[in-house]
Amino acid sequence: MWRIESELGDVGAPYDRRAAIYDRLVRSRAYNRIAWSCAPEDYAAFASEAFAAGAGPLLEAAAGSAAATAQLHGSSQRPTVLVDLSRRMLERAAQSIAGDEHELPVHVSLVQADLLALPFPPHGFQTVVGLGMTHLFDDLQAVVGSLLAQLAPGGQLHLAGLVAETRRGRRYLEILHRAGEVAAPMTADELHVALGRPTRFRATGCMAYAVLDAS
Repeated sequence: MWRIESELGDVGAPYDRRAAIYDRLVRSRAYNRIAWSCAPEDYAAFASEAFAAGAGPLLEAAAGSAAATAQLHGSSQRPTVLVDLSRRMLERAAQSIAGDEHELPVHVSLVQADLLALPFPPHGFQTVVGLGMTHLFDDLQAVVGSLLAQLAPGGQLHLAGLVAETRRGRRYLEILHRAGEVAAPMTADELHVALGRPTRFRATGCMAYAVLDAS
């Protein structure tokens, strides 16, 4: 089986109740095409680029159920840590990574933690990955700063998140924002500026992808 390191107890419980439906939606080609004009394969391809960017320790932040990365975690030999605030999300991630083996690879660890209070020494990861997360945080700069602090010299932060690039996507994001599920919607151009104008940045439909270098 697997162990989830945590000192947070049930602090992430509100997310736990949505873990199953979140997992289904993220994996659904129909949902992603209709709502966000993109596809799960796009996320997986971006994640694959991040995993291939080095051989040193890798951190997946706001890992959720690892819908786009489970296979990569299972096949990679990189020392890897998955972090999420929700224990149930991490349990689903572990199940996806372990598969029929019912046991996590020895190089994979699970940690329940707040991204603004990560329990790791700084500069310990060559690569940090955050998929589908930039639209979740009101104080995006604080979160990005926390993740950049985890990078070793020469490391890279790979981020992705939803942006208001279509009329339907903007409408859905506004509904989610009013419900308190996401931050105020941004366009791709606005996100590019908010992230400090990274040189590697693109948007496919309503999903934007950015790569930031360690400072």
